[in-house]
Amino acid sequence: MSKSIFITGTGTDVGKTYVSALIMKKMISENMNACYFKPVLSGAEIRDGKIYAGDIEYVKEISGLKEDSKNIGSFIYEYPASPHLSSRLENKPFNMEKVVSDYNKLSEKYEYILIEGAGGVICPFTDDAEPVYTKDIIKSLNTSCILVANTSLGAINNAMLSACYLRERNVNIKGIIFNGYKDSLIEQENIKFIIKHSGLKLLSVVNHKDNNIVIDLKYAFGE
Repeated sequence: MSKSIFITGTGTDVGKTYVSALIMKKMISENMNACYFKPVLSGAEIRDGKIYAGDIEYVKEISGLKEDSKNIGSFIYEYPASPHLSSRLENKPFNMEKVVSDYNKLSEKYEYILIEGAGGVICPFTDDAEPVYTKDIIKSLNTSCILVANTSLGAINNAMLSACYLRERNVNIKGIIFNGYKDSLIEQENIKFIIKHSGLKLLSVVNHKDNNIVIDLKYAFGE
């Protein structure tokens, strides 16, 4: 079975895909037999009559990953909304069995799999009596997660609540990556406060213009 890690975030647009692309780039540059997997994506475009899954194509372009796009995205929706709404509008209901099956197929080919979630830690994929959330995908794939957070005003609230939610649901958090850092006083204090009071391990701080990421991949993947 492959070694994997799940990239989740404190909210939408905190830079999960950007961070995932940089991590994937580093993995490939270090000759790791690795692949990227995006179980659910909403906001895809139609280009030349074909669905263009932006996040997947972006990660492939930045990292140099050669895997066929159709093999690394289980549910691709065009409507740019929470997956539970996109799936309903497009009549393509989310199915956990397909996600697990697609992941297992990749596991047969790759030693390491970097999984990127959609939205934040409480992103819903169904609207059932008991909705499927991000934590359910993490648990179904039997993996740990890395939390991606922004550094601007509001970061403390979002990071602390996200970490609390995941821990209460017994999701193992390997640590936190801060994205979009611009070295302001507020950002410096936010990072300092979150690390001190959340108990999260600081894995990396990414500037919004960085082309590479400094991260201990062996730690992230539990080696």
